[in-house]
Amino acid sequence: MCPRPAPLLVTGMPRSGTTWLARLLSCAAGTALAGREPMNPRGSQYALGGTLDGWTRLREPSRQQRRRLNTAYRGLNPLVYSRYGNRQWAAPLPSTRMIVKDPFALLSLPMLTSVTGALPVIVYRHPGAMLASFRRVGWAANPVELQQLERIPSTHGGGATRWPADEVGNLGATWAALYRMALEDLSSLPAAMVVSHEELATGGESAAKALFAAVSLTWSDSAARFFGGGAASAENSSALHNLDRSPAVVANAWRAKVDAGDVAVLEAGAGDVLEELNRRRFRLLT
Repeated sequence: MCPRPAPLLVTGMPRSGTTWLARLLSCAAGTALAGREPMNPRGSQYALGGTLDGWTRLREPSRQQRRRLNTAYRGLNPLVYSRYGNRQWAAPLPSTRMIVKDPFALLSLPMLTSVTGALPVIVYRHPGAMLASFRRVGWAANPVELQQLERIPSTHGGGATRWPADEVGNLGATWAALYRMALEDLSSLPAAMVVSHEELATGGESAAKALFAAVSLTWSDSAARFFGGGAASAENSSALHNLDRSPAVVANAWRAKVDAGDVAVLEAGAGDVLEELNRRRFRLLT
């Protein structure tokens, strides 16, 4: 018997393109996407079986949490299946490579790779894109949980986040805090990949194929169809996700929705983190 393939964890700030990227990767043969986020503590989400109540840097999971993580990352927990999954019927098969999408895993990557053996793929977008997306779905950044986490002494000496009180500043500070903490963990995760959503979405099939090769997945006709988008050209403002639009259009649409002043505020507060993500990203285009 062959060992089960290592799962792929797609993570990043909520609204960063994790659903789209996970769906794309799950078009590869021999994969499955459960669809639900195992560590999401919001609303009626799974929250590791109700053991989480907010953003957390989980370092020492309980035995119960380890069991729930392993069943989720092996496709054996139907409680993490959802309508955003793909090929869920194949998830429990021992030869299937699981794709797990979970933004709330972003701050617990060392633990998750140790417990589940997953390969993290961290996707990011410009904070201006996140502001436009948050506004579209009616969300607002609430930095209280992250402010508390940043008070935990860092083992890697990361910088501090500036926490303004306005909508734009809060979003930028939340973006910066999340990715700054994730960047701190990368030194202990040599196999983890940082991927620019914009580079992937606008780079055409050559960029997507480069990512597939890097994570040992085989490009497929299904992936080509999904990556190309559907016939939809206009954004559906009532939908949580617009997965049938051209990714190249989606990648840059935010620039017409966020004014230059807001972009300047975001880059003033988060520019150093954006620069570091750009530096560490996996180059999809040569």
